[in-house]
Amino acid sequence: MSEQQLAKKPQLSYTKDQVELVKSQIAPEATVDELKLFLYQAQRTGLDALSRQIYCIHRNVKTLNGWSKKMTIQTSIDGFRVIAERSGNYGGQSEPIFVEQDGKLVSCKVSVFRFHGETRYEASVGVAYWDEYCQRTNDGKPMGLWAKMPHTMLSKVAEALALRKAYPQDLSGLYTGDEMAQSTDETPAYIKTHDSVDDLELAIDLCINTTELSQLYALNNDIVEREVAKEITKLFTKKKQTL
Repeated sequence: MSEQQLAKKPQLSYTKDQVELVKSQIAPEATVDELKLFLYQAQRTGLDALSRQIYCIHRNVKTLNGWSKKMTIQTSIDGFRVIAERSGNYGGQSEPIFVEQDGKLVSCKVSVFRFHGETRYEASVGVAYWDEYCQRTNDGKPMGLWAKMPHTMLSKVAEALALRKAYPQDLSGLYTGDEMAQSTDETPAYIKTHDSVDDLELAIDLCINTTELSQLYALNNDIVEREVAKEITKLFTKKKQTL
């Protein structure tokens, strides 16, 4: 590829006020070191935290000693594609290859290609297994988009795995919500009772499936039912339509 074809990554920088805004609205539970890591990842990938292109998610993780909070840095599959495209040598990907057995989806494989000069080559392969990533309800049934569009959801995970292998320097430590949300031992830290409308609005935006949204709604009935917070119900409805 010529130099003219190379995509340039935006050089993001944050003012002191913007850092405070990220701390209070995007990463309110981050420690000083976690905030530094999050901002570093945002700057390194060229994804804008204030535009919600990249997220700082704290989840309550079950351990041998009880529960503790763990930060993960997440984006969407579109964010992964943007980062790959900016590299200047992204050669696209293969069509997803699905394996099914007895009418049930088992796995999906996606290859990611890169260019070396004018030569396009297979840089990595991502294989995602249904049982490892499918999000399920308490009774074990696929939920949300995993029930409506199982092939699409699994192929996005396989693509994310392949892209991370192909671009480890840019994507290491970064995950999509589809990869992270499958664990039943983790509860996002934003699924809780919130003290203000602003905090609840942010939590609504962070929800990645209808189960989280329903849990958040149930925990915040007091705010939802207030006369001054009628717009909150509209936000819940709008978010549900996008999930």
